Amino acid sequence: MPLAGGIGLERLKAIAQLVKPGQPVADIGADHALLAIYLINKKIAPRVIAIELGEGPYQRLRKAVESSPYADSILVRKGDGLQPLEPGEAYSVVMAGMGGDTMVQVLGNDWDKASSFARFVLQPMSRPAALRLALAQQGWQLVNETLVRQNRYFYSIIVAVPGTHPYNLSPLELDAGPILLRQTGAVAQAYREHLRGKYQRMHSSLLRSKTSHARLLLKEVEDKLKELEVYWP
Repeated sequence: MPLAGGIGLERLKAIAQLVKPGQPVADIGADHALLAIYLINKKIAPRVIAIELGEGPYQRLRKAVESSPYADSILVRKGDGLQPLEPGEAYSVVMAGMGGDTMVQVLGNDWDKASSFARFVLQPMSRPAALRLALAQQGWQLVNETLVRQNRYFYSIIVAVPGTHPYNLSPLELDAGPILLRQTGAVAQAYREHLRGKYQRMHSSLLRSKTSHARLLLKEVEDKLKELEVYWP
């Protein structure tokens, strides 16, 4: 069920379940304050800092909060990414509904400041592999990841905590998520079938191309299919 502001109810609930209960939350790109209001209403967080960058989105956010019963518990701020926050001011930082590249940019503007927050809940709308790669290169640990299926789309929600020891992920792990690859259940099964179908279509398409770049991509897709069979035979 889509809500005003573009986020689905199931995604909103899934994100809310992944923040640390009883601790303050910051929501970067808070849009219509749907998550902030939900967190306060359900008594998951005692305080939420809701942030928007542009003047128009900021004003919509401010009005949404002021018209809610929770204006005393939701602080509305205007600024770019983590800039409006003091180091460690929130326990959990949420970024949802933006692309993975944008999330990498927000974090990369100041990895030291980002590391002052204990927990990040990240729901990329695109390019999750770029986000996982940046987190791994910084040594941030992926401690949880969940899937939400909405119509024919799968949305991954990544929980990451700051770390200092970089590590490597395989191309499949970057693309699909190392934790998601090990999950079971109906949604995981559907996700597996989605991935396998995607790679098989890519493989068929690349077989028809004769370029050297296509041959490299073909090898990568074949490796992903083989590795996928290890996780989900």
